[in-house]
Amino acid sequence: MLTELAAELTAAHHAGWWLVEPMRAGHLIAARASRRQRGRPDALAAGHNPADDGEPRRVPPWRLRLVDEPPPPGCEVFDATSAPATPVLAQTGHSLHQVSGPILKPGVLPEVIRQVRPTGLSPGLWGVCPARVGPNVDLVAHGSALRLHALRDGALVRTCEALTFQHAADGAVDLLQAAASYEQLARTAGQMAAAGGLLVSADDGLLQVAYGASVT
Repeated sequence: MLTELAAELTAAHHAGWWLVEPMRAGHLIAARASRRQRGRPDALAAGHNPADDGEPRRVPPWRLRLVDEPPPPGCEVFDATSAPATPVLAQTGHSLHQVSGPILKPGVLPEVIRQVRPTGLSPGLWGVCPARVGPNVDLVAHGSALRLHALRDGALVRTCEALTFQHAADGAVDLLQAAASYEQLARTAGQMAAAGGLLVSADDGLLQVAYGASVT
């Protein structure tokens, strides 16, 4: 559906439509010159920036998700001391550093520190769980309930992810930019499916994707 939407926006662009204002939250206001005006170059170029054609407006920065849920009776919990294949960070005072597990990719720890700095992070051990697809990262507290995650051979993996399409084209200034943003999102959804993701629900601009227990 996202690919079809991108094709529809591309066709509208080539038919002479343009965005009256940048897109926001999936809403667009488009206009087209009258039949008499369409032959005029200035009308065809209105609201059109060739330098931006076919490129997504921006790549949104990845967001950190903190998971620290008291476990209900019988629920599996995350034990940071028994997860050798999981990068584990320790928050001590005002310092956050890695204490065990595989070395994080360059740039991940500084970005984690930047994102937790405004509100702080509870002292203790935190497991780092990357997204199945894309750069997003979760921090899961030692002792937290594993409701959206699981431990597979010592590695913390996600069993549920969310993909938002409501804001995918925010800021697009022409229809080709909007189309490129939805095509990019469609590729991400395809990669999730290839990784074993199954669509659980699509509601209010959000896709919920679940991964089976056998997916690693």
